[in-house]
Order: sequence, then structure tokens, then C-alpha cells
Amino acid sequence: MEAADQLVPPVVAVMVVFNPGDWFDEVLDGLADQDYANLKSLFLVVGEPGDVPERVRQRVPNAFVRAVGTAPGYGAVANEVLRLVEGDNGFFCFLHDDVAMDPGAIRLLVEELYRSNAGIVGPKLVSWDDLGVLQHVGLGVDRFGEIDSFVEEGEVDQEQHDAVRDVFALPSACLLVRADLFRAIAGFDTAIDFYGDDVDLCWRAHLGGARVVVVPAARARHREALSERRPDLRPALLHARHRIRSVATLTGARRLPLLTVQLILATLAELVIGLFTGKLREAWASVRAMFGLLLRLPGIFVRRRDVRALRRVPDGEIAGLQLRGSARVSAYLRSRDMRPSRGESSIERRWRQTAGSAPMFAWICVLVALLLGSRKLFGGIPGFGEFLRLPASPRAMLTDYRSGWWGHGLGATTPVPTGVALTALASTVTLFHMGLLHTVSVIGLLVIGYVGIWRLAGLFPTARARIAALIVYAAVPLPSQLLSSGRWGALVCYATSPWVVHLLRRSAGIESFDVADSDRADGYTRIPPRRRLRMLCQLALLTAVTFAFVPSFALLVVAIAVVLALSTLLAGGSWRSALSMVSIAVAAAVLGVVANLPWASSLFGQNGWDLIAGVPSPVADGSP
Repeated sequence: MEAADQLVPPVVAVMVVFNPGDWFDEVLDGLADQDYANLKSLFLVVGEPGDVPERVRQRVPNAFVRAVGTAPGYGAVANEVLRLVEGDNGFFCFLHDDVAMDPGAIRLLVEELYRSNAGIVGPKLVSWDDLGVLQHVGLGVDRFGEIDSFVEEGEVDQEQHDAVRDVFALPSACLLVRADLFRAIAGFDTAIDFYGDDVDLCWRAHLGGARVVVVPAARARHREALSERRPDLRPALLHARHRIRSVATLTGARRLPLLTVQLILATLAELVIGLFTGKLREAWASVRAMFGLLLRLPGIFVRRRDVRALRRVPDGEIAGLQLRGSARVSAYLRSRDMRPSRGESSIERRWRQTAGSAPMFAWICVLVALLLGSRKLFGGIPGFGEFLRLPASPRAMLTDYRSGWWGHGLGATTPVPTGVALTALASTVTLFHMGLLHTVSVIGLLVIGYVGIWRLAGLFPTARARIAALIVYAAVPLPSQLLSSGRWGALVCYATSPWVVHLLRRSAGIESFDVADSDRADGYTRIPPRRRLRMLCQLALLTAVTFAFVPSFALLVVAIAVVLALSTLLAGGSWRSALSMVSIAVAAAVLGVVANLPWASSLFGQNGWDLIAGVPSPVADGSP
């Protein structure tokens, strides 16, 4: 046995332990059952050791246990191996304390590392409670440092990711790295305490010319519950801060200026999108991390100088290893193509039937038809009906809004409509070009409606059904009639109605049900309270913005909910879903009205109905 131990290179399993639970015994058993001949174990215990040393020695008798005191971060603690273990011969296997490996995992990792001549290798990570559910099979990273895990939440392992392949990064939960490489790149970045240490480590390994390879034949279970064990951490902010730090310190000097501009624009776009999708916290974290980088510029310059000595590969080759486009957009599009077959609680999933490039071709045809049909309007929207031209200065509109004097008609001392302030703020998008804003506010409504019907048709399991819904919606002659008569308010309602139906349907938990032998009209999913609240806020925000221009929209939201509820009941659907849609619509309408105070209070006066429904237009022959 001693001769066999000397023939294979040594592996030191380094596990950072912090206040483990009952599941820690399974982790220790997984490490003790490894069939690798020359394996040593080092446990770095953070905080009070408690009974951890006894539990470790009972199940891993030859292990080394060291207490490291307070927790400066996973990477800083893991770097202790550089001080405690001498020599560059062999490998370090870094592990979280909630990872249980299969018995042959380390042996398979070492074999593939030699076979592929890699620097870092990692196993397939699966769910702790269900070995058939994938968690990570390597990580893809784009030029902004965003991560794409290649698998969706709850995706079943059907050997679809079982090929050995190069990846940009591996999760730090379990990875095997050459000892000499780990020392050469100075280990983990100690400035990164949690979230992002794995991407930074693998990125620097690429700079040194090492390969990073995932080995799906080796498997490990991972609980991945850091947010539950450390509720004091702020994952969104830490991830964004460390992501931007890695981009700023590891990107080549030639690409960095252009990439910085792209990163700022992407962050601002994320903020706008997050405002309307209920993910403002993540977007605001990116904004804080971006502008907080200015305070850390001295440290960034020092870090770039240290990294410069590690570069062995041109930055262009590193860019070729990164994902093209946006990892976040790619993950979102892939998740849209993958939907639960029997509700969110089920891990069984089915891929949408796609029609190749048909959706893109359909969108191109619809947008080209829109451009051709509206070509005369791009020179300027005629000022008739409700298409009145906007004031030349948004500052004047803001002044009117704050003054309390509404100069419409003969003028009155009354609150100014909220839409005046929103129009002035929207002018920042067109760089205060009011004529362009006027055109966009009309033509852009059609595009908003197209996107809304596409999202609503996402209920259907096939791409053909979504394409049909888009084409039918775009072919309806109502928008052309509204454009020819100058009915801007009705055009707004036409564009936003698909979004209302979509949000009401999702808030009620109504999904498609594709079991052929079922008599149920729809599939229903349980909506967590937090998610339902988020969708209520989205619908309330949509109602508030639209109500600022078209006061009757609040009534329209309630009417749509009532019609959907009655249709659900007539089709044999759930009365709970029907009641949920009506209650959420009423709540959104109330919140929309409250958000437009004090102007909304004027709608309950003597001329309130005229303000809501509008003054009747005279007929062509002049008769009453």
C-alpha cells in the first residue's frame, strides 16, 4: 500500500468549515470513502470549533484540523493551505463544507487532469436532496463577468451535459487545481470574501495558459445554501461588486476602455429594465458596484500591476473563451424556452417545440411591415386629435407641474396631471428632443403591444402558436384606425392590454396543462406570496403610468380581470384563480390612482367623468 501511495501524486483536500449542520456527517463520509490512494485532508475551521474536530476525527481519522479564528472570507481561509502545505508537487482539492463527493470523484478528476493536460478540473454538481437534478456543470462567463451556469433550475440529469469540455470557470464548491499553478497565481483573491472568487481564480488561470475543464463523470452533491447560513451577507451587492472588480483587474488594457463604456451602458439599461420587471434590487446593486469602483481605483491599479506578471496568453484569446453577447440574456432566453410541465413544484420539464429561425423571421416581417406602414409618420406626427405637439422645453412642463396652475383650456387652479411630469422625464431618453419623443410615443406603442402579446403567448407550448398570436395582433386594423383618427389614449390601452392579461394570468398561477388525458382546463401553479406581491407591484406600476395619461385605464384593468375571471369559471377553471385576478386588478387600480395623487383627486369632482371618459367628439355633419 505504501508503494502505491508513492506512485500516485498527492492530493490535499482542503475544506473550509463554518458552523456545519447535521448534514456534515454525510460530507465527511463522502471524503472518507474516496478510493484515491494518496489523499490527505485538511479542515480549516472558522469561528468557534465546537464539536467539529471530534466529528472530523471520528469519520476521517487521519485528517488535519486547524482553527483559523474569524472569517475574512472563503478565499482568504482557503489560501492558508499555501502556508500549511509545502511543495508544488501534487494537487489541492478545495471543498465547501456542504459538498458530498461520490467515492471515485477525486480519482476521476486527477485522471482527467492528466489526460486533458488541464490546470483546474471540477465535477458535475447535483442537488443535495435529489441526485437526478443538475446544479452546475461548469460555468460560462461573458465579458462583463456575468455567469451562465448552462443548466436551468430543476433541470433533470439525462446525460445531456456528460461530455468533458473546456469551460471558463468552475464553482469553488469543489475544484481540483495543480499546486504549482495555485501558488503561481497567488491563490484566491483575498479581496473577494464571498461570491465571485471562483470566476476570478479561473480567469487568472486562463491568463497563465492553463485549461479549465469540467469532468461530469465525477459527481458531487451540493446544498448551496450560503444565504440561509449567512443571512448577514448581501448576495446581489457582493456578486456585482466582485464581478466588476474582476472585469476591471483582469481585462486587457486594450479592451478595457471600450468595455468600460459598454459596462456602464449595460448597467444603466439593467436599471431601467429592473424598474419594470420587479428586479430593482439586483439592478441597483450593479449601479452601486459600478460607481463604487471609483473609490477603489488605487487598489484596482495595484491589482492590475500584480496580474500583469501572470499574463502568458494574449487578451484576445481570453476573450475568445468567454461567452459572446450577454450571459444574462442567454440564460433568460433559455429559461423562456424551458417551462414546467406540471407546475413550478415539479422538476419535470419539457423543452418548447421550436421552429428554428421562424420566430426571428416573424419578428422581422412584423417590424418591416410596421416601418413601411408608418413611414410617413417618421417625419413627424401631425398635430391633430390627441396627437397634439409637445412643448418645446421639458423644463417648462416641470415648471407647470410644480406651479399648481393647469393652463389647459381657460386655465384653472388645480393639480396638473402626472403625465406632464412623466413626459418631461421621458424626454431624457430622446436627449430632450421633444419632436422625436412625440414620434416615439406614438409608433413605440405598437412595438410595446407586439412585445406584450409575445409575452402573453408564452403560455403556449409551441413557437408556432406564439408566432400566430403575434401576426394576428399585428394584423388587427384597429391601430390604423386609431392612428388615422388621432386617438392616442385608445392606442395606449390597445398596447398595454396584453401586458395586463399577461400579469393577471401569471398572478393567478394559470399555466398551460399539456397532459392529454386530463379534463382540467388549465394547469395551475402555487404562487409564493413574495412573487405574487412582485407581480402586483408590476401591474400597479403599469396602471399608474398609463393612468397618468389615460384615467379610464384603471377601470379597464378591472374590467379585463372580471372578463377573465368569468371566462375561467365558465371554462371549468379554479374559482380561487378567478377571485385572485379580480382582487389583484382592484388593488392595482387603487394603487395606480393613489400614485397619481393629488391630480387623481380632481377626477372625483363635478367634471370627473369627462376627464375619465373624455369629451365626446362632434360628428361630421354637426348634429349633436
